[in-house]
Amino acid sequence: MTANGEQPDRVPWQPSRENPPAGRPEPPAWQQHADHAYPPRTGPEPGEGCLFTVVRWPARIIALIIVVPLRLLWELVRLIGRGIKFLFWDWFLRPILRGLKKLLWDWFLYPVLSFVGRYILVPLANALAWVFTRLIHRPLAFLFRYLLLVPGAWLWRHVLRPIGRATLLALRFAWDVSTAVLNFLIVRPLSWLWRAVLVPIGRGIAVVWRHLVVLPVAWAWRNVLTPIGRAIRAVWRVLVVAPCRWVGRAILRPIGRATSEVLRALGIGGR
Repeated sequence: MTANGEQPDRVPWQPSRENPPAGRPEPPAWQQHADHAYPPRTGPEPGEGCLFTVVRWPARIIALIIVVPLRLLWELVRLIGRGIKFLFWDWFLRPILRGLKKLLWDWFLYPVLSFVGRYILVPLANALAWVFTRLIHRPLAFLFRYLLLVPGAWLWRHVLRPIGRATLLALRFAWDVSTAVLNFLIVRPLSWLWRAVLVPIGRGIAVVWRHLVVLPVAWAWRNVLTPIGRAIRAVWRVLVVAPCRWVGRAILRPIGRATSEVLRALGIGGR
């Protein structure tokens, strides 16, 4: 109630994400997480109908006739297997195997093998290792070191390496001397001969050949032989080719035609 004794107006409840006021029950989850209040679905679920019912009952009958007996048979086989495992393995084979292990390995083989390894094999291996180390390895190492390694190192240090260095220096000196001699006696003279003698002579020969042979021949071909050839070709056409064509066209061809006609009339020639 207010200070004036009036009853306050009741505000209808609205769905909200906040905590409900004290004394009012908490709204359902679909109303707490919804932006707008929607009424719950009251009809059948999607997919449920006459067709779904018609298909569901035969499926249940098939499952009851086939799947349930097979599942019961499988459970029976599993139960029999567990019973066989419990009887034959847990109560029969495992104790026998444990007893054989304890009798053969723990009480007989392990002590015998431990005794043989500790008091026979280990001393024998130590003796063989001592013999190999003192009588074979160390003498061979001593012989290899003082008969091969030390003399080989001394021979390499004092004989082979100085000889190799001297040989390389001699070869380098011979190469430098031969290169210098070849340069001063062959390369430079040939280069000077090519540059100072052969190239000017070749250029002079080329100039003389051009002015004495190429240019006169070209002038004669262009100014003498070509006009003469053209004149000869024109005279040949006028004096030989044209009369021969006229004689063939005006005399020989009519004579040939007349002769063929006469022969054809006499029946001598062909058709």
